[in-house]
Amino acid sequence: MSDETKIVIAHKDNKGSIGVQSEDCDPIFRTFEGDLGSGLERVPGVLEEARQLWETNSQYPKCESPLPSQAAPAKAPGQTTRAATTSRQTPMF
Repeated sequence: MSDETKIVIAHKDNKGSIGVQSEDCDPIFRTFEGDLGSGLERVPGVLEEARQLWETNSQYPKCESPLPSQAAPAKAPGQTTRAATTSRQTPMF
């Protein structure tokens, strides 16, 4: 784990989020309510929580399940591919 840590704080309408990320580690996000000062007070605790998490499990396990088929789904009998016309405008082409 790198010593460099990135901390991002977003705040709007008395609500905010704190994001913490370090190289080769998954980021963590926490939300807070209140002014920006109350969010800044939470930063050391969120940072400590992230560091403890990264010591035991720096990254989430990779997904090993197969991807769903990318083939087009089969059409039901009587189903058409033409979209329903919702406009009274005459098509130009």
